[in-house]
Amino acid sequence: MERVKSILERRLEVVRRRKEAVLREEARLARMARQKKDVAILLAKIKKEKLAIMVEEAKVLRVLKQSTLSS
Repeated sequence: MERVKSILERRLEVVRRRKEAVLREEARLARMARQKKDVAILLAKIKKEKLAIMVEEAKVLRVLKQSTLSS
């Protein structure tokens, strides 16, 4: 059980790093959009990816909490 928890915690760390990178990319594209550059399609893709990562993070957190409660 402890090994599964460790794997989930590592997965959560990876997801959080990905989320941080996506947030930085979104901010960069938002700045470019304000400068009237054509980045609307890229920005939409980044926003979708951000939502997917947040869903994945929530799933991992939920599983971690359930494994903590059951042990």
